[in-house]
Amino acid sequence: MKNNMRNWWFILMACMGFTLQAFGQSGEVAGEGYYVVINAYAQSKEDYARRYYEKIQGDGDEVHYAYVPGKKMYFVYRQFHTDYRSAIEQMRESRKDPRFPDAWVFVSGEVVEDMSDRKNSTNKNQTEEAEIEENEKTPVISTPETVAEIDSVSENGELNENALEELNDRLEPPANVKQVVFILSNARNNEEVTGDVQIIDTERSKLINVQNSGEIATIADPENGTGNLTMICDVFGYRKDQKELNYQTFAENEDVQMVNDYYVVFFDLVRYHKGDIATMYNVYFYNDAAVMRPESRYEVNSLLNMMRENPNYKIRIHGHTNGNRSGTIISMGDSKNFFGLDDQNKDGSGSAKMLSKRRAEVIKSYLVSQGIEEGRMEIKAWGGRRMLYDKNSSLAKKNVRVEIEILEE
Repeated sequence: MKNNMRNWWFILMACMGFTLQAFGQSGEVAGEGYYVVINAYAQSKEDYARRYYEKIQGDGDEVHYAYVPGKKMYFVYRQFHTDYRSAIEQMRESRKDPRFPDAWVFVSGEVVEDMSDRKNSTNKNQTEEAEIEENEKTPVISTPETVAEIDSVSENGELNENALEELNDRLEPPANVKQVVFILSNARNNEEVTGDVQIIDTERSKLINVQNSGEIATIADPENGTGNLTMICDVFGYRKDQKELNYQTFAENEDVQMVNDYYVVFFDLVRYHKGDIATMYNVYFYNDAAVMRPESRYEVNSLLNMMRENPNYKIRIHGHTNGNRSGTIISMGDSKNFFGLDDQNKDGSGSAKMLSKRRAEVIKSYLVSQGIEEGRMEIKAWGGRRMLYDKNSSLAKKNVRVEIEILEE
């Protein structure tokens, strides 16, 4: 394991949601983990939640109730667990009680506020804001296969029968699978990187899944004769990284570690070097326009972060179009709205080469507006001279692209 990369406390937080923080006046820690829930109420039904909590408590049972910001609901729960198996065991035991036939486990990826000893909720909004702010600082892994998706409630705020049945069906993790978490890090400064990892059946050259970093992936035996799997991480701003793993011998090494029941696979991503050319696959433009679509913002900001991180980078921005036809060119107006059309756009016309130049220039202008020196960037307009596919093919849209060439580092 590389000493300069792996902070185990961060991994434990990220993988298992074990960051423990106290909120409220009860003095009891209400943290991230597993809650054995016996009832749930809509945000507007706190009075119902408190009354139910007081009734069960009056019967001599230890219970709590908490507000869950991410769900905007109140949960009455029996106990908080940091271990999944113990939570499931208590859930099953609870279901034997006729009062709790629909007990279920809520897998929390956030800190929740224990409301049990609160006399009123006047400070609830301030506490929620503090929790949200803290959660943004602490990346955690969500478990979409088991997190309760609560979409429907009855008039008194409780979960309806259909919602409970759906939750109960999702309690047990799949059998005969490996649970894997991909952690991506910048090898230069050890900071977390977000991105996707492609999981590929090596023998069949078949894509199995694309998994977000930081989330738990369940990987089944590919049954391809060898068990060989290829993991590819291709995040803009970094060189592509690839790992070869085997399902049967998913052994620990410097890139694979076991954390409880999870395999954590590390990708130490290296920034581009001089001479590298990378395509901005997730930068899109409006038709006939040198204006980016809103979904382009993330990747352009990745380029911005790269330029900020290394002030020695100098780049060339290459613009490409689909074909060489001249036509309308819509340009950004005085509003400097880089990521959307508005009534200040300027209509004009010109060649495909001119359109590709304007599109490269709008990215340059955005970087300059964010503090990057103009002299660190050059423009190269190609028009349709370097198309990847025939302009009439089903893949023709991929001809419209921007590439970044590293001139100096």
